[in-house]
Amino acid sequence: MISIIVCMKVVIDPEMPLSEFEVDRVQLRPIPPKGTPPLMNPFDENALEAALKIKDGRECKVTILSMGSSLPKAVLQVPLATGADEIITVEDPQFEHLDAINTAHALAAAIKKIGNYDIVFTGRQASDWDSGMVWAGIAELLDIPSVTIARKAEVSDGKIVVERNGTDGIEIVECSLPALVTFSSEVGELRYPTIPALQKAKKKEIQRWSASHIEFNKAHIMEVRDLYIPDFGTANCHFVLGADPEQKGRDLARRLMDDGIISRHI
Repeated sequence: MISIIVCMKVVIDPEMPLSEFEVDRVQLRPIPPKGTPPLMNPFDENALEAALKIKDGRECKVTILSMGSSLPKAVLQVPLATGADEIITVEDPQFEHLDAINTAHALAAAIKKIGNYDIVFTGRQASDWDSGMVWAGIAELLDIPSVTIARKAEVSDGKIVVERNGTDGIEIVECSLPALVTFSSEVGELRYPTIPALQKAKKKEIQRWSASHIEFNKAHIMEVRDLYIPDFGTANCHFVLGADPEQKGRDLARRLMDDGIISRHI
């Protein structure tokens, strides 16, 4: 039986109205909106759908791994209702406002504690910070190969075959297990859970670990040093023209030098 761990992050709804988005000007952090509930990162939902498609065709165990502080139970029940077998959360005040490096360390430590796995699936990036770096840290810390920006994945003969989005089209990549794969929206949206499945998911136990359970010690804290607030009333837009990309690049460089933004000569 194939064992897949899907890393899923709870985020602020990226589609929420702009009027509900607020920033704490003192702490320089987003204020969780009261009118719009959080949800699972959409790219991580793509990764879960990829795992469930594998499960549709063969014996497979899908484990959801989510990390944060005071994760909402209603959000966590959705992956269970769509077909995941279990969910493990790592919740601790230490996990608030972590940078990508610490997040990767915490998730890798949790995966090591889970122990038995063949594949780790993640989204290509999270919709809140959009850094797209955590998956690379996890693969490095686990010392396993990784395949990125996948649109489809199949498991056969102890290997995973991945269709990924390349710069010149679709690439087919074969990788030995264990491995990590990141997924993009081309996989398709996560299937809708049925009402009976949601009711059944409410009765399932959610394993909750703390930082001490995975022996995690935070090394860095992500800190916002400054906050840029655009003034849309006085903003000006300038179009850089050119016959080709090279000419546009030269014209952009000249414009930046004219405005005193850069000083290096072409």
